Amino acid sequence: MKILKHTWIIFLLTIISNNTALSQNSKNTDYQTKTDDESYFTLSLGFISDAVFLGRKDSITAPYLYPSITYHNKTGFYASGSLSYLTKSEESRIDLFLGTIGYDFTGKKIRGDLSFTKYFFNDDSYNVISEVEADLTASLIYDFNIINLGLSATTFFNSGSDSDIFLSSEISHDFITDDQNFQISPAIGIYFGSQNFYEQYYIYNRFGSGRGSGQGTGGTTVTTMLQESEKFDLMAIEFSLPIWYVNKSITLSFSPTLVIPQNPATLTIEDTIYKEDLENTFYWLVGASYRF
Repeated sequence: MKILKHTWIIFLLTIISNNTALSQNSKNTDYQTKTDDESYFTLSLGFISDAVFLGRKDSITAPYLYPSITYHNKTGFYASGSLSYLTKSEESRIDLFLGTIGYDFTGKKIRGDLSFTKYFFNDDSYNVISEVEADLTASLIYDFNIINLGLSATTFFNSGSDSDIFLSSEISHDFITDDQNFQISPAIGIYFGSQNFYEQYYIYNRFGSGRGSGQGTGGTTVTTMLQESEKFDLMAIEFSLPIWYVNKSITLSFSPTLVIPQNPATLTIEDTIYKEDLENTFYWLVGASYRF
């Protein structure tokens, strides 16, 4: 944790994955290249190979290019904005705008963050979290020298009446060069949560004609129910290998990730019951940022 300043923002800006992050809870390629008593801006450009959230994804891949800008005040308050451009040739469009405000703090061995994010999805979006309107996230990381232990809690406010709660834990270890310019931090994450967001995705996207429709492509109403939507359960186990290179105000990052989804959903579509067939997914993120 010597190089990282507040990795929380990158996961919000890439929650279209995972965190991943929303890393799955990623948040920013912004590192401590300046002193903590300075305010600063960060310009970032990232790419994610597919939109994956806790092992859930659409049947069509959703690669995103996402520029972002962040202002971080020396008091710990920050604000950021980002857009996600869907690069798939037959679907090319701006698929998401999001804005985040938050507060973070850094101690000798502990780092914390509290943030609120608002999402604005394109009506044609097939992103698996496209029915999420906002989230509230609290996170902590403690450095035990040998390992870093991260804990995070998130509430999703969905377009339907039901919200979701997610809890995650992550264990990582930092390998850092003597000049502190290069870092590799292999990590294992475990994620728990409910699936109301996923039920809404199935209703309005997977079997609907667009967000807010609730109808099939022929205009007829499709009755869809996900039996586990309210159940709080293990959702995914994730293995990642984040890599960073820092040179003064410039940061380059790469993060290959393997996610193993757990507890597939049982879907009732009209009068037919289906057991979801979830598959392990490998995806990756690459990014660059400039801090000034």
